[in-house]
Amino acid sequence: MVNLFVPPSYMAVYAKCVDASMPAFEPEEWIEAGKVYPVKHFTEPMNQGEGYAITITDEDGIEIHPSSSHWSFASHRFEMYTLHLN
Repeated sequence: MVNLFVPPSYMAVYAKCVDASMPAFEPEEWIEAGKVYPVKHFTEPMNQGEGYAITITDEDGIEIHPSSSHWSFASHRFEMYTLHLN
C-alpha cells in the first residue's frame, strides 16, 4: 500500500506535461504537451528510483482519467511545481 498525498489548502501543486506520447493502450482522455494541469493528489513512489502516480484535473476541476482501469498518470510525464499560498 502507498500513501496518498493531498496538497493542504495553503499549497497548490501543478504539473506541466513534458511527455504526451501515447501509451500502449488506447486512452479515453489524454494530456497535451506543454499544458499545465492542477494536481488533485499524488502517491509516494512504489519502489526506490521509480516515479509516482498523480491525479490531475482540467480547468473545471474535473479529474482526467486515461481509462477506467488507469486513474492516474505517471510522474515522469510531467514537471511538478508547488506554490505556497498566503
